[in-house]
Amino acid sequence: MFKKIAIASAAAALFGIGQSATAGQTSNTMNVTANVNANCVVTTAPSDFTGAYDPVGTNATTPAGDLTFTQSIVFKCTKSSSGVTTGITNGANFSSGRRLADTGAANFLNYDLYQPAAVGAGASCAYSQAYSTAGAGLFAVTGANFTTSTTAVTVKICGKIPGAQDVPATGAYTDAVTVNVNF
Repeated sequence: MFKKIAIASAAAALFGIGQSATAGQTSNTMNVTANVNANCVVTTAPSDFTGAYDPVGTNATTPAGDLTFTQSIVFKCTKSSSGVTTGITNGANFSSGRRLADTGAANFLNYDLYQPAAVGAGASCAYSQAYSTAGAGLFAVTGANFTTSTTAVTVKICGKIPGAQDVPATGAYTDAVTVNVNF
């Protein structure tokens, strides 16, 4: 009988049956947290008016001679962002209107920036709403558009240099505007 008990004890020890090797157990809760901050990212690209401005020929009249461009501004904001607006500054050469300056900043071409009546990258650039020349023109980028943080919202911007401006050929005319995002 002693042999059977010894064999049973050895088998129990071999297969982990029997008493536990631990003397007890305790536990505590570890809290894990993360904060999600509102954020937006804006992407722009250089905007060039298509073609050269010819004040004697092609661009001698307005509106037939207006020179135009279209550009997209791309936004990504935190999911469910609401009340997002953006503004475009008047530019470095502003004086009673947006102006492109020549390399010597002595000659200027006036221009307009505006948003089409429809929203999205495919919207027509039919002139509908000029940005304010008294301050940064604001346009809404509604929170309903930000249903996910991974999908970009595209806003089309249109530009126009009106024809019939009497300017010299002094090189490139440029300006720099800033796109600000309020979220």
